[in-house]
Amino acid sequence: MMHLHGNRLRGTVPILASKGINESSFIADCGSPSDFDTPVDCPNCTMCCNRLQQCDTQEEIYQVETLAIKVMFGVLGFLLLVAMTSLLRKRKMTLDSSPFHFIFGLCTRKESPCDVYDAIGKDSVYCFFLSSNFTAWVLAIGVLLAQGVCFVFFIQAASLDFGAEKDWVYQFVCPRDNDDCNDTSDVNGRGWIYFVILLTVHLTRDMGNGLKLVWAASRYGPSRKSFQVLFGGIFLFSVTALALYSSVVYNIAVSRSNIELIFNTVILLFVTDLDEKLYETLHVVSPRWLDNVTKGVEATFEVIVCDVLEDNPNPDDLGTEIGRGDIDSLINACRRELEALKRERAIKMEEISRLKEGIRSIR
Repeated sequence: MMHLHGNRLRGTVPILASKGINESSFIADCGSPSDFDTPVDCPNCTMCCNRLQQCDTQEEIYQVETLAIKVMFGVLGFLLLVAMTSLLRKRKMTLDSSPFHFIFGLCTRKESPCDVYDAIGKDSVYCFFLSSNFTAWVLAIGVLLAQGVCFVFFIQAASLDFGAEKDWVYQFVCPRDNDDCNDTSDVNGRGWIYFVILLTVHLTRDMGNGLKLVWAASRYGPSRKSFQVLFGGIFLFSVTALALYSSVVYNIAVSRSNIELIFNTVILLFVTDLDEKLYETLHVVSPRWLDNVTKGVEATFEVIVCDVLEDNPNPDDLGTEIGRGDIDSLINACRRELEALKRERAIKMEEISRLKEGIRSIR
């Protein structure tokens, strides 16, 4: 056992043949903040302490930023695999024994005519991904980037670097007159249970809807609508996965009590609501523009069952896609589409009338 912390040593500690038998066997002042500009360099220490006698183990060092990149690439690969599986299944390939059977059940059950629009969120600016309005796309991408950047900030702050000051809270206190270190973390199983409940309740819906959208993209074939649904699903699932990852790593880094654990989780989950908050703001600031955009989305995506009918004029194929005995849903869906077209026509007629009145006033 060798404890060198609290002695105002500088430089590099030589590498020893053995690190000791426990986490507090070899301790030095290699943490931040330090009494000097550069902490002691001790690559063989089992634990590093700062000038406040707060310490943490070297085993806690891991590259959360690198791991985040790997996780997001894994998420993207998984979503593309789901999209390809959906496309192959649409082409009548038998995949009943596939590991994606759960997703099949989630996405191929009887769905309401508003399935795609409902899944991406009628009260979220993410529904703008289903729009053809350029400004709407800019707003949706802006919110997506804002959320992503916020989560990246938390991930960067969650990395443990003994040579730099970050948000990581050291877990141990190692008095100079004691051979053992005291664990200052009060987080217990009850706190992590509430953490899991909060994340499950708040994020499960968006993850499930993101999968549904990726799966549903193949319904529209090689078209603009297909890419809009696919991108909307990928964006929704990815930002939710990033929220989950950042919540886990940041709480591991800074939460040392159940209250801190819950508080930090709620703050991070609030970032996931930015898309809905912006939608509410637009509803107040520019309700007419928002109404035109949402009506355009409804007219394009609301009646997905009628789209299936056009792509599958054969009754046998229709039964495969929408389920036999679903004629009532088909009729109701077409009625909804007709009503949407009537509303759109009424809006156009009103605009024409206003233009005529303007021309008359000029004359």
